[in-house]
Amino acid sequence: MSFRPLLLGVLIFSVFLADALPATAPSAAPREQGAPIASGSGPLVTSTMVELLETGADGQDRRRFVPAEQIRAGDDVYYTIRVRNPGRAVVGRIVVTKRLPFGMHYTRNSAVGPAAEVQFSVDGGESFAAPAELRVVSGGSARRANVEDYTHVRWLLRAPLAPGATALLRFRATLG
Repeated sequence: MSFRPLLLGVLIFSVFLADALPATAPSAAPREQGAPIASGSGPLVTSTMVELLETGADGQDRRRFVPAEQIRAGDDVYYTIRVRNPGRAVVGRIVVTKRLPFGMHYTRNSAVGPAAEVQFSVDGGESFAAPAELRVVSGGSARRANVEDYTHVRWLLRAPLAPGATALLRFRATLG
């Protein structure tokens, strides 16, 4: 019994299915816990870099890229999310969402992106708003959300991404 025809059929079906997916579907399955999810009018690819700022024995600040597993309590971590358009057409209506890793606390006013509106969630990514509009219900009463309440960061890019172009989105957080 040969499995080649079956395998070929599965591959053809997979390619057909990938082409049939709506353009606003997440661009890639998350590879890491809390990986960024990007959607737009076409395909997008995301990756995350973690950068630490350390002060050396000589008092000089040094930046180094490290795996997320090497972060220690109190570390000030810089996250950079690269969003790349691998296609041949301009991609518009880009939305990128990053869940804050467990134990990380967002650093106020640190989220930036090119021509991007930045929003936050305090309810596990169910809803997003500007910081001044976020409320947390606790003990039957609502209070204004603190950065410690943030669970997700979301960027709404106002400008489309040209073919082959990359947008860099950044924010800082502290472990602990």
